[in-house]
Amino acid sequence: MKALACLLLLLLSVDGYTQTDTLRNRMLSPADLQADFRYFRQLLEETHPGLYRYTSKPVMQARLDSIAGSLNQPLSVFGFYQIISGLIADIRCAHTHALPSQAWQTLFAQRWKTLPFFMFPIDGKSYVLFNGTADQRIRPGFELLSINGRSIREIQQIMYRYHWSDGYIQTSKDASLQGQLFALFYYWFIGQPDTYALTFRSLTGDTIRVEVPAEPFVTSLKMMKKNPVNKQMMAWYNRRKPKTPWRISFPDDVPQTAYLRIDSFGGGKDSDEAAARFRAFMDKSLATMKTKNVRHLIVDLRSNPGGWDVQGVELFTYLAKADTAVRYYYRHHTITDSSSFLRFSDIPADVLKSIKQQLIPEKDGTFTEVADDDSWELRPQLPKPNRFGGQVYILMDGRSGSTTAEFLAVAHAHRIGTFIGTESGGAYEGGNGGSFINLALPRSRIQVTTPLVYYTNGVGKPDQPGRGTLPDYSLPLQIDNVLNHTDSQLDLAKKLIREQSPGTAGHTSK
Repeated sequence: MKALACLLLLLLSVDGYTQTDTLRNRMLSPADLQADFRYFRQLLEETHPGLYRYTSKPVMQARLDSIAGSLNQPLSVFGFYQIISGLIADIRCAHTHALPSQAWQTLFAQRWKTLPFFMFPIDGKSYVLFNGTADQRIRPGFELLSINGRSIREIQQIMYRYHWSDGYIQTSKDASLQGQLFALFYYWFIGQPDTYALTFRSLTGDTIRVEVPAEPFVTSLKMMKKNPVNKQMMAWYNRRKPKTPWRISFPDDVPQTAYLRIDSFGGGKDSDEAAARFRAFMDKSLATMKTKNVRHLIVDLRSNPGGWDVQGVELFTYLAKADTAVRYYYRHHTITDSSSFLRFSDIPADVLKSIKQQLIPEKDGTFTEVADDDSWELRPQLPKPNRFGGQVYILMDGRSGSTTAEFLAVAHAHRIGTFIGTESGGAYEGGNGGSFINLALPRSRIQVTTPLVYYTNGVGKPDQPGRGTLPDYSLPLQIDNVLNHTDSQLDLAKKLIREQSPGTAGHTSK
C-alpha cells in the first residue's frame, strides 16, 4: 500500500517502454480462470488470518463457491481482475490487495489512457486539484459532477465496491478517490474510454461541460505543469520537502506548545534499529521541550500510512498517562506455520527455518506469536521515565493507517489526549499485517498481496466493530482549506490550547 500511495505525487522514471496495453484485449480461457482462482483460494484459506474476521466462514465459503462456479466463459484480464478485487474487498482488510500487472506503474505512466485530472475528495464530492489538459476553463476547486453521463455519486459507489479497506471505514475508502487513484480505479473498474465528457461546477456555481481525450499520465503530468491555472497549487505542492520524516517545532501563536509531525514510522534495517532511531529522536525532542517548559503537545499523524510497529509502541510509551505497564497488543497470531505459500513471503529464509519455534500452537488451530526478545512489542509496555506529562492533542484522518491506526486506537483506549480530525484508516480492534505474501497468479499474472498476522490491539471490545478510531472533534477538510492552504484541524487544536491557557490571547512565545 505504501508504494501505491507514493505513486500519487511522484511518478516517474520510466524510459523507452514500448509495449502496448495488452490487458484490455488478452482473454483468459475458463481453464485459466479456474486454475488461477483455485490457486488464489488456496492461498487465502491456508494463510490469510482475517479471511473470516468480518464475514462468517459459511458465508465466505458460499461466496468462494459461487465465484468458482461462474468462471465458465472466457474473460479479459481486466474482467477477471474485477472479480478478484471484488472478493478482496469483501474480506475487508486494508493490507490485502491485487494489481492487474507487475508493470502497472509503467503501464499507467505511459500506456493506459486515463482521466487527465488530479482529483481530491471532500464530503462525498470530487474536486479538481490539478488540470492535466490545455483547457484553461477548468480550474482547481471546480467540482466534478459527471463523467460520460454517470453522476459522480454513482461512480463513487462503484469505486467503493472494489477498494480494499479495514472493516466498514468510509474515510479510508475515500482515499481511493484522491489523485491518480481516481483515474486508475475508473480505468480498472468502470471503463476505458478514449474521450471523457465531463460536467463541472465552477467556484461561482456555473455549469461547465467539456470533452477531453484520455491520456497516459506522463502526458497529463506535463500539461499539469504547463497549464497556468495550476500555477499556484503547483507551487504549493512543489515547495521544499522536509528532509526528515519526524520534526518538532514550537509555534509562536500559542503558549508553551510543541508541534510534533510524524510523516511515517520508518527508517532502520530492522525493528531494533527502527526503535532505537525513534527513541533517540523522542529523547532529544522531549529534552528540548523541557527546556522550553512545554505544557501542550500537538501530535500530527494525518496521512501517516504506518511503518514499523515498534515505533508506534515507542511513541505510546512517551505519551502514556498511567504509571503501570499496559498491553499495547493483546495478541498476534497466524493460521499456518508450514504452508508452501510461505516461500513467497517477506520472512527471511533463516527465520522461516525456525518459525515453528516462534509460534505457539493453539487448540483452535491458530498459532500465537511468542513474546520474546525479537517481539518485545507484545509484552506489557511501561511508560518512559521522561514521558511527556502535559496535554496532548492528536490530529488524524482516514489516511492514518496500519501502525498509525494501531497507535491511535491504543492511545484512545488509554485516554492519552484529545483527538481531532476524521476517523482513522485502520480498525480500532486491530487489522492484519506484520509479514506479507506477494505473488502472481500463474495464468493471468495478476499480482496479489496478503498478510500473515492477525493483530488484536490492547483496546478491549469496541462499541462499533470494524470502525476506526473516532475523533473527539470530527472536523473534515473543506475545499477552501485545500485552495487557500489553511488548516482548520490544527487551528482547532490551537484554539483548545488557548482555552486551557486563560489570558494568553494573542500571546507569542520566543
